[in-house]
Amino acid sequence: MATGIERMNTIDDEASLQSRIEAYLTQQVGAAVRVGAIRRFPVGFSWLTYAVQVDGLPGKEGMQELILRLGPDYGLFAPYSSAPQVLSMRSLAGSAVPVPKAYWSSDDANILGAPFLFCEKVSGDAVVPWVSATEPALEENYRRQLAEDFIDALAVLHCVPWQERPIAAMAHGIDVQNAARLNVEYWEGQIARWAMRPYPMAQWGIRWLKAHCPVAPRVAIVHGDYRTGNFLEQGGRITSILDWELVHLGDPHEDLGWASLPMYMGGSKLISRLAEPEWFYSRYSEKVGFEVSMASVRYYQALSLLKLAATHMAAARCFEEGRFNDMRMPAMGSQIATCLRQMEKTIEASK
Repeated sequence: MATGIERMNTIDDEASLQSRIEAYLTQQVGAAVRVGAIRRFPVGFSWLTYAVQVDGLPGKEGMQELILRLGPDYGLFAPYSSAPQVLSMRSLAGSAVPVPKAYWSSDDANILGAPFLFCEKVSGDAVVPWVSATEPALEENYRRQLAEDFIDALAVLHCVPWQERPIAAMAHGIDVQNAARLNVEYWEGQIARWAMRPYPMAQWGIRWLKAHCPVAPRVAIVHGDYRTGNFLEQGGRITSILDWELVHLGDPHEDLGWASLPMYMGGSKLISRLAEPEWFYSRYSEKVGFEVSMASVRYYQALSLLKLAATHMAAARCFEEGRFNDMRMPAMGSQIATCLRQMEKTIEASK
């Protein structure tokens, strides 16, 4: 049995990772597979993402590029499971939500050094949400078309009959009455796990959120990190929604609250740097089939800020414990108080 250190060394050693991928894929397809170049993308704070050149896949001629995602022991909120991402992508296959096709996956860390999944590589580029206020705005027609795709894909996601799809395995007794509370309790547990000191403001926020849980209009598939930066676009159209590691079942207002956070506006007044708020909520309501509750949006904005604070707490702890040697981690830790202060302002404004 490989130790945690040995598994992480396997991830860091490209030659070892290459040979392990070849052995695994050969076993999966029942024929010899050759792995060429492996390229790691310098993005993300949790799962590692690689482009892997593969030759010998059934029905494919020559080298094909796959995406490999690895969830290492040292990532934020580790240990990981590939199941939520795979279940969501398979549940959305054939729908109007553009997602990569999921191929193979396993949570057995002895195979590649960490839980993993392989999926197709989709063409396109990511639009960055974090820009300065002085950077030129997106070209108007380009922005508008992306915004329409962004809104419409979210509405379709929230209409998917998940009860009939693989993701139903993640239901765990959730309903419209308890969706918000279960969400708050999950993040309360994350804060208890990762905080290195008491945060009275976080505890105050948790008490308020538990006392003001809204009833969801429906239980839906919630992306959990739906924003600019987590989709690919090509020619002004969204080609794929990415980063499904926070996917769960819950209140669809949660994705609205997250997408509308100020830090994703890129110095503009546009939701996720794409859509005018009034139009965003109006178009979404029309597509999804229920009226958006702005009280619920504000509630989930407050919860989203608590989530961000919890993420920053995890980042600080991972760096402090030497698990993740990335200088972005302590920088994220410096934002804990800012997120909690914004959460407080959001709660006070909602009263």
